[in-house]
Amino acid sequence: MGRAAVAIFLAAAPLGFGLATLALGMDANWDLRNYHFYNAYAWLTGREGYDILVAQVQSFFNPLIDVPFYLATQAWPARLVGFLLGTVQGLNLLPLYGIAYAALDVAEGRRRRLLAAGLALLGMVGVGSLSELGTTFYDNVVSLGPLTSLWLILRRHEALLGGSWREIWRPLLLAGLISGIAIGLKETIVTLPLGLALAFLFASASLPRRLALALLYGVGVTLGVALSAGPWMLHLWQAYGNPLFPFYNQLFKSPWGLPQDYRKYFYIPGGVWTRVFLPFAYLRDPHLTAEVDFRDLRILACFVLVPLAALAALVRRLKATATPAPAERQGAARYLLIAFAAGYVVWVAIFCIYRYIIAYEMLAPLMIALAIDRLPLPARARALLTATVLALAVVTMKPVDWIRVPWSERWVSAVAPKLADPEHTIVLITGHEPLSYLIPFFPPAARFLRIHSGFTGPYEPTVRFNVEMHSIVARHRGPLFVLYNPNEVGSAETHLTAYRLAIEKTACQLVPSNIGYLPYLFCRLQMTDDR
Repeated sequence: MGRAAVAIFLAAAPLGFGLATLALGMDANWDLRNYHFYNAYAWLTGREGYDILVAQVQSFFNPLIDVPFYLATQAWPARLVGFLLGTVQGLNLLPLYGIAYAALDVAEGRRRRLLAAGLALLGMVGVGSLSELGTTFYDNVVSLGPLTSLWLILRRHEALLGGSWREIWRPLLLAGLISGIAIGLKETIVTLPLGLALAFLFASASLPRRLALALLYGVGVTLGVALSAGPWMLHLWQAYGNPLFPFYNQLFKSPWGLPQDYRKYFYIPGGVWTRVFLPFAYLRDPHLTAEVDFRDLRILACFVLVPLAALAALVRRLKATATPAPAERQGAARYLLIAFAAGYVVWVAIFCIYRYIIAYEMLAPLMIALAIDRLPLPARARALLTATVLALAVVTMKPVDWIRVPWSERWVSAVAPKLADPEHTIVLITGHEPLSYLIPFFPPAARFLRIHSGFTGPYEPTVRFNVEMHSIVARHRGPLFVLYNPNEVGSAETHLTAYRLAIEKTACQLVPSNIGYLPYLFCRLQMTDDR
């Protein structure tokens, strides 16, 4: 594969993923309806603190990453936004190619470029990557950060281990900065940057140099997080006394939440052996790591092959019979394998949500090739085994459906009821249904309070939000309404009772939208006794 062909491939492939987004349909996932649309709207219009808890626990997520999508949907047709979003997500192929080219132990240039391009493309067609194409989960957007950092590290790996500090400090700091910006936008990408930092500690260099490399990279990460998340964390600290609110609140003890870490919002499978052999466990039961059924064998293959490769390397070292590969690529591949393994362990320890290792899924084809290349097998057998494992991973994939709908002119649209007195109207929301995406279509003066959700409710009177909302409703003398899923009417009535309110079922309207499951109910409320 010539250099010109590589350039054409790298330029065209992201556009191809943009076009694929149009074929897949318009994203209508739960997170989009719950907070990705509303959070940007609220931040841009200053509603934070005016509305309360309408996006549930996700109300406290950094809204910065959602702003480009929200602004694009207000200015452009949905199909154009989808094409651009898919193209941005397709850009992951570029650092994947650079990483593979740097790590492959192939001397001949054309073959090395061809293999790098093939492995990069395979990395882009896993279940996670394809399912998130054109969606607002953004795992395959923030992945651009640590993947680019990894590429920068690998292309200067030899210099990092033995070059002058004048030569390497800037690119290493830049690598950390890029990773840190991604972490600040979505913290769940933190596992791969942590893996990159830990891998420096096992590099083939003196201990002081290894520590210095990890430290300098960490400084870059810290600066990046400060740039993209610092202002939001400061806001959370000032407003709620916890810069990570509500998470790890057992440490910060903010009165706005319970003294717990709120990790119940993540998939944390119980049982030591389930966690140790998680790739086998979620192959049997995908719901251990996702809300939906899926199957992709890539991580499982890496789980088996990477330790085997490490064992083979240890045996060779003990026997002192290894024939060293070129030092640059040997060190780059070793660093990559260690970073991958270390990051995976961090993921198992703190998340266990499959979406959060999409970057690992992207790297998995290369990891499989590198691991098999280190097994004590003839070259032809290694090539055949690599091709077989990769082919098996592709043909056994079970796609994921995060909910897509036919394309419409605008990505998000809804028809809100007309309010006679929006300046004095409060709308209560109950239940777990994602409803905040409807709020931008109501008059801006109307105020929304979510009195019950997965985050809190009247059953937690010590949480200050509940005290505040009780006080607001008790003092209110204007119109009161409730917005809820008609399938959750029993729950709505129960939690409204805590506010001494009841639904006037003869005074309800439907609120239809283009991305909702069904029209939601908007009903007037009445007091059940004097307040």
